[in-house]
Amino acid sequence: MAEEEQREPTGIVPYALALVVCDLIWRDPSTHKPTILGCFSAITAAAFPAKHPLMCVFAAITDGHGKVPIDLRLTDVDEERLPIFELKGEAVFTDPRAVVEIDFAAGNLVFPTPGEYRLQLRSGSHLIMERRISVLKAGG
Repeated sequence: MAEEEQREPTGIVPYALALVVCDLIWRDPSTHKPTILGCFSAITAAAFPAKHPLMCVFAAITDGHGKVPIDLRLTDVDEERLPIFELKGEAVFTDPRAVVEIDFAAGNLVFPTPGEYRLQLRSGSHLIMERRISVLKAGG
């Protein structure tokens, strides 16, 4: 069986409650509550290709059943190039009413050109949520 088929969710696809892009996510060691630091929706660079040191993403999802594959990828708006990054994970739901929080981190990102990019939260071939990230040339 191909990897994509193995990662296809069974049954109902989860529902996204949040997809937050930030500089850092800190979890309290005793309560495990997240603190989201430095939220942003745009990146400014002096020259291209542009390097961005770290992007963290906080996702909260619900309505899942059992083990659900969760992928996060960042791609150009027209999906003409390979993704800037693609991270694979899994959410485990003991109850469909539960809210599962997932933290992602991707470092050393390279944006080839300024423009609009899409951050996509997926479960198998199903898009759960998407948000825009603008990459701008400084002073432009």
